[in-house]
Amino acid sequence: MHIMRTNRYTSWRSSGVGSTMKTSGDMRHFQIRILHEQAQHLPGSIISKYFSKLELVTGTGVTDSIPTCIVKVEHDGIDLMSIKDEIIDGLIIDKVLQEGDGFAYLKARTPGPIQQIIANEDEAWIMPPTYLSREDGFFMTIHGTADGLKRLKDKLELLVPEKIQMKLSSPTFGNWVSIPELHQKRSLVIKTGIKMGYYASPRRCNQTEIANSFGVSQATVAEHLREAENIIINSWAEQLPSSKSSD
Repeated sequence: MHIMRTNRYTSWRSSGVGSTMKTSGDMRHFQIRILHEQAQHLPGSIISKYFSKLELVTGTGVTDSIPTCIVKVEHDGIDLMSIKDEIIDGLIIDKVLQEGDGFAYLKARTPGPIQQIIANEDEAWIMPPTYLSREDGFFMTIHGTADGLKRLKDKLELLVPEKIQMKLSSPTFGNWVSIPELHQKRSLVIKTGIKMGYYASPRRCNQTEIANSFGVSQATVAEHLREAENIIINSWAEQLPSSKSSD
């Protein structure tokens, strides 16, 4: 495989449609944001009328040439079955997997043109974070080869007329970092800490507040966080590519 290396960045710029392309190993990922006013001609725009946010959990394949996936939707207390037919051009709900107060997890198909374009490209695929929200518009992450993403970029520019902003960095091998396995309790504590804002800047909670949410001591939480952080950081450091001096 021939890999072209360069220290330059190729970029496109526009007002409203934004995207970035980054590398991960010899694969790359392309991120694009489309504002609501730029997507009114697309069938998926109806989704924001009923859902404040639709977020991709995972893709599950293709059925009858239509991409299938699991999505989480957030809403203001609507009856999902009552709007099913109204949003069918942008989202086909096949099954409600779980439903709660103002949210639901759905097994669905996405028949929109953007999803169809990506489904027809063998060298690219959608991955999280990908979502549609009333506040931010449409944000999508697509992984793939350089050639596959280039073909997608060309097709998306035809679908959304505004010129797309993009940064393309040179491929870098060895950037995939596997996630270390944590003990169940440590995993739960560190995930709760993230959710409560312990790792935010500025920090939004302390160890005592995390401990209170579990009904344990602050010392117990401190130990779990310290051990989890130690495992994660050491795993990350061990997977870093060795630096090579240039001649």
